[in-house]
Amino acid sequence: MSEKRNTRQKQIIFQVLREQKNHPTVAELFEELKSRGYEIGKSTVYRVLSDAVEEGLIGSVFTDDRQEHFDGTLERHYHIICRNCGRIFDSHMTYDPAFTELGKQADSGFQILEHSLEFYGICPECRQ
Repeated sequence: MSEKRNTRQKQIIFQVLREQKNHPTVAELFEELKSRGYEIGKSTVYRVLSDAVEEGLIGSVFTDDRQEHFDGTLERHYHIICRNCGRIFDSHMTYDPAFTELGKQADSGFQILEHSLEFYGICPECRQ
């Protein structure tokens, strides 16, 4: 398999994604790039993000809006999703690899590779 090129566009997409704390969709990231004056096509943004998720370079989260949200934070972590506004936040709870081990023990017929965890609640802004 050929190695994917690290193009200038890809670098810009990753840089802007990593600056975002709102776990943007493709459309939201595309609009952010456009607002900063970058002329990168929406299909290019989608392809770069899709490839990066597949390669494990970034994460993604699906929420009740049925859209894929992208996460540029490289360290494993959990998320909190607000049931009121739908925003996604990074949890302060430390990632615990023991959950993966518990899954392996509970479902021994499967090859458990990793786990993810999302909390659902109401964010501080929506509680006011």
